[in-house]
Amino acid sequence: MNAPSAPDENPGKAPGAFDAPRVRRAVFTVALLNFGYFFVEFFVALGSGSVSLLADSVDFLEDTSINLLIFVALGWALAKRAVMGKVMAVVILAPAAFAA
Repeated sequence: MNAPSAPDENPGKAPGAFDAPRVRRAVFTVALLNFGYFFVEFFVALGSGSVSLLADSVDFLEDTSINLLIFVALGWALAKRAVMGKVMAVVILAPAAFAA
């Protein structure tokens, strides 16, 4: 059962309604955190000579790009978001093409 929204949480919206600005802020915050952790892991990988940490740091960069695409797409109409979903699929699959 969903908890009711606080009175000032979504003024003028039904409880549980999609709040795009709030979701966009959260997605952008996650993108910044992923980008920051990319640098942390990248430099630790270089310092330790760990190829697995280097690969994982690149994954954080991929996560950052996906989150930024989501951030941008949340401001678009539904049809454009569907196209962006396909672009995100390509971004996710592109590293696999280079690894093969």
